[in-house]
Amino acid sequence: MRLKSPLISARLILDNLDATALPPQYLAWINDREITRYMEIRFHTQTAGELTDFVANMNESGDNLLLGIFLKQDRRYIGNVKLGPIIAPHRRADMGLFIGDDALWGKGYATEAIELLTAHALGPLGLHRVTAGMYTGNVGSYRAFLRAGYTEDGRLREYWLSDGHWQDEIVLCKLAGATRE
Repeated sequence: MRLKSPLISARLILDNLDATALPPQYLAWINDREITRYMEIRFHTQTAGELTDFVANMNESGDNLLLGIFLKQDRRYIGNVKLGPIIAPHRRADMGLFIGDDALWGKGYATEAIELLTAHALGPLGLHRVTAGMYTGNVGSYRAFLRAGYTEDGRLREYWLSDGHWQDEIVLCKLAGATRE
């Protein structure tokens, strides 16, 4: 799935990625264990070809939307946000993201990207529910989703084994028409 036009906020642009011209830092970030420490992709070193195929498949998918996160001021690529798979009969989808440029962590870019894509999902896409799941240790992501108006739905105990330690899965969601609590 691809956007017809970019999503724009105060500081960010969310836009389609071109599988034939991926930003070179994407491959470096996706293979950096610190950046992907809470992502399942960390268990396999990605090649440029695999990454190109992944983005091409996402772009051609009818139920996934993968977008690059770009700074509005200079169009610098800083990460990705993904919505999907979209489960149309139930009007719901999962969301995940990463800010690859770790110098920009903690500056509110993740929250802004979440808010922007969530508004698109619950508005023009007509979804009723967007869900995000994360490791207990992923405090930055947890806070970003809470600041974007998500609420905690629950936890799955000892769901992930990370560096030899069990971590819970935290499930957050935002519903159409829901206001912050």
